[in-house]
Amino acid sequence: MNTQEPKIPSKVTHNAKITPPKIEDYRIPASPGYALPEDRRIMTAPELGGESAILAEFDAAARSDQFSVALQKLIRCRDNVIPALLERLESDDVAVAKKAAIALGYLRSPLAISSLIEATKNPYRQIHWQAASALSWIGSSEAINALVKLLRHPSIQVQAAVAKALGRASLPAVSPLVDALKHSDDMVKVHAAHSLGQISSPLAVTTLIETLENGSKSVRFEAAWALGQIKSPLSANSLASLLTENDISVQSQAVQALKNIGVPAISAVAKMLNNSSSHTRSVAARTLGQIGMEEVVPLLAKILREDEYAYVRCDAALALGEIGTHDAVFYLSQSLKDRDRSVRSAVLRALAQVNSPEAQEILHNVKFSVSIPNYSVSNVKDFGDESDFTIIQS
Repeated sequence: MNTQEPKIPSKVTHNAKITPPKIEDYRIPASPGYALPEDRRIMTAPELGGESAILAEFDAAARSDQFSVALQKLIRCRDNVIPALLERLESDDVAVAKKAAIALGYLRSPLAISSLIEATKNPYRQIHWQAASALSWIGSSEAINALVKLLRHPSIQVQAAVAKALGRASLPAVSPLVDALKHSDDMVKVHAAHSLGQISSPLAVTTLIETLENGSKSVRFEAAWALGQIKSPLSANSLASLLTENDISVQSQAVQALKNIGVPAISAVAKMLNNSSSHTRSVAARTLGQIGMEEVVPLLAKILREDEYAYVRCDAALALGEIGTHDAVFYLSQSLKDRDRSVRSAVLRALAQVNSPEAQEILHNVKFSVSIPNYSVSNVKDFGDESDFTIIQS
């Protein structure tokens, strides 16, 4: 019985919509010819190899895990799949075009640069983010220069996509991104600041510090993150000024940045311990605890011993507990007799946080103290004291 051969279109129109086949259309029963006898699972056509089969799986991939598998097969494919992917990049199906842009970036073919540049220029197709990222993955001087030029594109969407992509471009992108951070829309500034943090060039520090003072909340957040990645001591004072920021996200990011800078940031935060505002002293104490350096223990001990506000002393106690050194435990033990119950409670929580024999011994002694009206009998003693005595305290 003769069957009529299907007609193959002689010409594919440039914007023809590609209808992805379903994976189920390519299911083939397992047999000794396709699989080992002990492996009787159902195999898909792309697993059997071939450009057409791999592209079919790529087109049909709807979930991220399916796309990841198909992308890996495209990368390993020995056939030239670039022309097929360039055709899909021009597809009216946005999902197909986005996948093609990502794949072209991973394949890093110079043949794709011009098409990706055109795709990046057109924000109305909604694939400019993926196309810009693909150019940064290719990473050649031609691709990076094209991205730098597109930072001056009239579309804010294109500028933002390019600013984000340039985070992979290293030093050649620093100066253009710094300019974007000074003069662009807030959405572009957010991505420019993040990219400068990824590149981590000290050349961007001055502009990022200025951005901390003048930017919107989201821009200040990214600028603080970027300075934390660069870890320049020059930014410590400006970051410390954000510790009293009303927005908790910006404040938290400033703390993390100071923690990344480490010892050079201690001086900037320590100055805040002398501030007339109890809130500022409290924030500074918590920040020093999160920085976690042994050098700050005497500073926190002074606050724990002398500050007039109980909640500030509580924060100093908890900060010492976070640091947890031998000296920190000693200073905490001296505050078990603080006049305020909340401070004594904070000291106990701080000691419980420290995993050391000294801290556990102090907690054990406190637990088994004998309490009577107006008096407390305890065997708490200083470290190194070998005498055997009890303390009676009113």
